[in-house]
Amino acid sequence: MKKIFLCFLSLIFAFSLCGCKKKDNLADLSVGLTNYSIDIKLNVQEKSAKVLQVVDYVNNTDAILKTIKFHLYPQYFEQGATDHVVSSTKLNQAYPNGMSYANFEIDRVVVQNEDKPVVYSGEHESILDVTLNLSLIPQDRVEIMIEYHFTLPNCEHRFGYGDNTINLANFYPILCVYENGSFNEAGYNPNGDPFYSEMANYSVNITVPNQYVVASTGDKMSENSIGENKVVSYKANLVRDFALVVSDKFEIKSEQVADTTIIYYCYDDPHSNQSLKAGVDAIKTFSNLFGSFPYKTFSIVKTDFVHGGMEYPNLIMISDQIDTLDDYLNVIVHETAHQWWYAMVGNDEIKYPWLDEALTEYSSILFYDYNEGYNFTHGQMVNACKENYTLFVSIYNDVLGNIDTSMRASDQYSTEPEYTYCTYVKGVLMYDSLYNLVGEKKFVQSLKKYFENNKFKNTTPENLIMAFEEINDGDYHNFFSSWIDGKVVIR
Repeated sequence: MKKIFLCFLSLIFAFSLCGCKKKDNLADLSVGLTNYSIDIKLNVQEKSAKVLQVVDYVNNTDAILKTIKFHLYPQYFEQGATDHVVSSTKLNQAYPNGMSYANFEIDRVVVQNEDKPVVYSGEHESILDVTLNLSLIPQDRVEIMIEYHFTLPNCEHRFGYGDNTINLANFYPILCVYENGSFNEAGYNPNGDPFYSEMANYSVNITVPNQYVVASTGDKMSENSIGENKVVSYKANLVRDFALVVSDKFEIKSEQVADTTIIYYCYDDPHSNQSLKAGVDAIKTFSNLFGSFPYKTFSIVKTDFVHGGMEYPNLIMISDQIDTLDDYLNVIVHETAHQWWYAMVGNDEIKYPWLDEALTEYSSILFYDYNEGYNFTHGQMVNACKENYTLFVSIYNDVLGNIDTSMRASDQYSTEPEYTYCTYVKGVLMYDSLYNLVGEKKFVQSLKKYFENNKFKNTTPENLIMAFEEINDGDYHNFFSSWIDGKVVIR
C-alpha cells in the first residue's frame, strides 16, 4: 500500500518499453490449485450482500489435515473490535461521516453435502474453523460451501463504501496459509497490509443494478441483464486474492499493451489520459525490467480510500483524497509495481513488510530512471528519503530518548509513522545502497532472477538474498541483516 507520506516525492517521467515477452500459460500453471467459486448479490441501497461461496480445496501441504481455517477479515470492521483497521490519526479520513461498523455473519457451512456447525476462533472471531468429515491427505481435494451475508461500513477503506464507490476487498473467507505445521492466523492491524495468502483460481459472479459498473480482478466473461439488475461474471486463474469496486459514477478509458488491456475506472479526473498513461508506462517498464505481466487485464481504479492506494491482483485502488496530479501518478506507479512484488511474488506482509513494500518503492525509483519525462532524478528521490529519514530519527530520539530502527513485523511498530519510515523510507535507502554496491546492471538482473525463481510463490528474505548471491557471486546475508537489524547508521 502506498503511504501518503511518500507523496512528497512528486515524481513523474515517461518512456515506452515494449513489454512484449511471451505470456505464461496461466491455465496450465493453475492446474492443481484451490478453486473459489463466489456468487455475490449486492444490495447497493442497503450496502449489503448475500454470498454463496464454494471452495474446492486442494491439500497442497505435506500434512494430513482434519481442520481447515479461513480468515474473516470483515470481523475487524465490526463494533467491539479492539484492533482498529486504521490508525487513530486517520479515523476522521476513514470515517468522514462518523464511526460506522460492519456486520458479517456466516449462515451455513457444508462439507461434502454434510452441514457443519459454524465455529469461530481467533481474535474478534476472525477465523472460521471447518472440521472435515475425513482426514485429508496431501494432494486430495474437499469441497466446502459457505453461505454468509454482510453489511458494509460507511468507511473509506478496503471493505466499505464512500460517496462514490463500494469497495469489496478482503471481504470473503480466504484460506489461511499452512506452514511450519500450522495455519497462519495472524490478524488485522492498521500498519500496512496485514495479508498473506496462496495462489488460487477464482470464478466470481456479482449481481448489481444495471447502471452500476464493476471493476474487478480477473477477466470479464459475461454480463447479462435480468430486469433492473445484471449479473457480471469474472474468471481469474493463478491470483493471490480477489477484489472488486462498484460504482455508478465510473468513466472508463483503456489501452492495449501487448496482450494486456489496461483499464482506467475514474470519476472527476480532468487528467484521465495522463493517469492511464502512467499505468501503461509502468506495466511496460516493469515487464521489461523484471519479467512479463502475464494477465489479460489490469485495472486502475479511482476510489474512496483512506490511504494513497492499495494493490490487488490485476487491480489497484487509487485514493480520490490525493491532492496533486504528481502524487496521484506516483501512487499509480507504486501500486503497479506491486503486481510484481506481492501479486506475483508474494510474502507474509505482516512478518516481512519491507520485502514487498520497500522493493516496490525502490522499483518506482527505477521506473523514473527509465521514464525521464516525469521530471525527477534518482538522486533527488533518494536524497529526499535520506533527509526525511534522518529528521524522523532525530525527532523520535529527542522525544523518546531512542528509537528501534530495525525493519520488523508490521504489528511490532507502536505507531504508523514508525512503521512507515522504517519500512518504506529506510527500505529505499537499503536498496539504493545495494544498487550502488553491485551496479545498475547486476541489481536489475538480481531482481529479474528473484522474480523468475519465485513467480507465483510465497517467499522469505532468504529467497531475495539467494537471487542477489546467484547473480553477484558473494555472500549478502551480512548486508541485509545489518540493515534489517538496525545496525546501519544513516547520517
